[in-house]
Amino acid sequence: MSRRKLIWHIGLAHSPRPLVGANLRAHVGSLEAVGVHEPASLEEARLATHELLRTHQAVGLARRDVEGHWARICDRVWAHKGVSVLSTPDLCLADKDQIRLALDPLIGVQVHLVVTLDSFSQQLYGGWLAELRSGRSTGWERYVGRVLSPTREHRQAERFWAGHDLPALLSRWGWTFHAGRLHVVAEPDPARHWLAFLDIAGVPEGGLAPIVAPYADPAGVAVLRKVNRQTEDPILPGTVELLTAPDCEGAAMPVVDTRSLLPVAEEWMAALVGAGHDLRGDLRVLIDQAEGPPLPGPRDQLGAAVDALAEALSENVRLRDVVHDLEADRDRHDRKRRKLNRSRAKLEHVAVQG
Repeated sequence: MSRRKLIWHIGLAHSPRPLVGANLRAHVGSLEAVGVHEPASLEEARLATHELLRTHQAVGLARRDVEGHWARICDRVWAHKGVSVLSTPDLCLADKDQIRLALDPLIGVQVHLVVTLDSFSQQLYGGWLAELRSGRSTGWERYVGRVLSPTREHRQAERFWAGHDLPALLSRWGWTFHAGRLHVVAEPDPARHWLAFLDIAGVPEGGLAPIVAPYADPAGVAVLRKVNRQTEDPILPGTVELLTAPDCEGAAMPVVDTRSLLPVAEEWMAALVGAGHDLRGDLRVLIDQAEGPPLPGPRDQLGAAVDALAEALSENVRLRDVVHDLEADRDRHDRKRRKLNRSRAKLEHVAVQG
């Protein structure tokens, strides 16, 4: 039996908040203290995901920015003779060829895949935010209508369900795994996602209390939609965070009545149980029974825009100072270079005269 084990969180896609990843980052020291290794930071995991999915250009990255990240992560997994933990949630979108590319370096490692499920409203919110981050400007109501349409014919519906159709996801990933090594966590309390992840890893939760990251601010998301409507190019992810500062909790997130998806949840649950996967919870808890509060109004959106502008101006001042220092360094080096060139020319002249 392999001494190396990888507990690998792979989704669902476009989570409205990186709960498992945020807890891995917050508890990295405590995990290392009990012999559990995290082979990648959140940024390294993000770059490796773009490398495997070949989506780097869509987020403004060159191939050289992502090349080799997955190989280095796998090397670190092999270097640790024990339990490693990793979160690459959007990698659940991978097709079979990409999955094979991801798994080949891990042959010989005991891999357990973990899928955590938010409520359908939260999944929709995360999918909508991903659309806006890619430069689209679809309104919330229209997006929800397209995704929940029984026909699922719209491209946005196809993109959403590609990362959220649970049986299809498990079928793509699970063809080479023992069924019991595919774990699905469906808990209404998001803190339970982290605790279930620790349990799968065999790590006692003492000293590793869950951290529940807040949602992206819906007012900022609404501002982002308006910006996208007036720009030809998508706003890159680094800029998006100014408009989606996480200063609101779940009550502000739009909630949709998703009782129409109850048959879907029941069908998924039957498929998981029939396949012998480790299902923790009841998929029917993903259903929201009633509509929530509407998206923030103009006053809230104006406040989010003002806050984003203030952060942008502050960052601009910082970058201006950095540029000033770099220009001063450049001028100093230029003076030294010119002085050295003059000295070299004099020496060469003396040598010629001699």
